[in-house]
Amino acid sequence: MLEELDIFLDDRPDSLDSWCEEHLSFLDPALRVVVALSGIHALPARQIRSLLVEHVDLPGQRLDPEGLNRPLDDYTAEAIRGYLACRQHRWPNSTNPHLLITRNTATTTTSVGTFWMDRLVKELPVGVDRLRQDRILEEALASGADPLHLAHVFSLGAKASLRYTSAVTESEAEQAPSTR
Repeated sequence: MLEELDIFLDDRPDSLDSWCEEHLSFLDPALRVVVALSGIHALPARQIRSLLVEHVDLPGQRLDPEGLNRPLDDYTAEAIRGYLACRQHRWPNSTNPHLLITRNTATTTTSVGTFWMDRLVKELPVGVDRLRQDRILEEALASGADPLHLAHVFSLGAKASLRYTSAVTESEAEQAPSTR
């Protein structure tokens, strides 16, 4: 799909809005980015809203929110590329340093607000916080409930890491067959 976008941008940049509506109408490009950042990278909503364009290194496949320097997966990189292409077409003169912008923030340097993000994800079955929590729980299951691993991967504090690993070990204990 990204190749289609690159070809399309080269051929007909004047009709990018109609192309986005036709091919991405099922999922807003900004929503794809938010879902990827919360559901894959487990970034909290405040971090997603405040993420700067300079924190995303697409050629180097790195994501560096607040100095965390994480690897960037292909799905998230594609989502960000698609969003940036639509953003560039819609607001070509914007100097807002934030990755996500709206028509109200495009002419400022402020981040998008909580109301905007809540409206963006309102059609999803779960919110950004739940996506983040589910991703951390999934990693806890995959890592054998290692609190140090969770703390390192998601920059969690000791209490938060232990809370997630406790939830996983309690769930595993409940699901284990009884030996009575």
